[in-house]
Amino acid sequence: MSKSVQIKNISKNYGTYQAAKNISFDINDNEFFTLLGPSGCGKTTLLRMIAGFETASSGTIKLHGRDIHQLPAHKRRVNTVFQNYALFPHMTLEQNIDFGLEMCKWDKKKRKERVKEMLELVHMEEFSKRYPSQLSGGQQQRIALARALAPEPEVLLLDEPLSALDLKLRQAMRDELLTLQRKTGITFIFVTHDQEEALAMSDRICVLAGGSIQQLDTPINIYENPSNKFVADFIGETNFFPVDVIDINEKTISIQTPLGIDLTIPNLAKTTISVGNNVTMSLRPEKIYINKPENGPELAGKVASRNYMGGYTHYSIALDNGQSLKVSKRNSVSNDVSYEIQQPVKLSFSPESVRVLSE
Repeated sequence: MSKSVQIKNISKNYGTYQAAKNISFDINDNEFFTLLGPSGCGKTTLLRMIAGFETASSGTIKLHGRDIHQLPAHKRRVNTVFQNYALFPHMTLEQNIDFGLEMCKWDKKKRKERVKEMLELVHMEEFSKRYPSQLSGGQQQRIALARALAPEPEVLLLDEPLSALDLKLRQAMRDELLTLQRKTGITFIFVTHDQEEALAMSDRICVLAGGSIQQLDTPINIYENPSNKFVADFIGETNFFPVDVIDINEKTISIQTPLGIDLTIPNLAKTTISVGNNVTMSLRPEKIYINKPENGPELAGKVASRNYMGGYTHYSIALDNGQSLKVSKRNSVSNDVSYEIQQPVKLSFSPESVRVLSE
């Protein structure tokens, strides 16, 4: 598969602080690739180095095989959509889109055709004569995207472009972004701290923490098979328990848990785990059933708290042995069963849903 961007041994130092630590990865052509992590993890620094706004302290960046890490930003066929959109307030929407094309020395006729094409692409043709201040946040976002896509960049960089929008609009814009990426075939590199955004849109996700890659994989693998405790904790909700490894082979791992049960689970560990190791057990709340027998262990307890969230009800269950578990129950039918505070319940789950993780 052809590579759009190749990052090799990239580091970025600000004095004694390392924002990026010897990072390497490839991004495929036509891929929706997301850099995900908490504030200060290095994701925006990486994006700015690809854009040319920052220079790497060491390492190389290639765009379709060409080394660009010393190339000025304006000479890279890379465009950026910023969190605040950065539209020119004194220009109409069509003038905003046309500006970059004029800077690239496109001829007037071709520019006019391209502006029209971009306005149609983002469904904003009827607003072409308006100014940014006359638009909603979602409309400004569309124009910022149209302006960035107009010069036909090889890669589009998106620096938390949805964070200023309200929840419903953010969800709608996710679908629009993904549709735009599929229509144009341009490689998108998306930066966010929002796990749901990353899972919903990405072909692959690179999870970062402390300037290093924690895991690079598909959304499904990152959620279902996190490589360590940080990833499991950062991506969604989970229950953690310290466990001891009592047996291990190529196919299974047997663990002793503080839930009062021993479990034998599939050996999916991506790190070296040995008998006697202290590791962490992870069990997602939605993998646990309430009062529904499952082919696995059964635990007794009482409902300690309940939080109704529409599609799901989230429970905290106080187990009889003193431990507690977070459980998410999908409300699959109207007026579905709801469990009351202090109501006795029995929990069950499949051992195949359990993961053991290193730090």
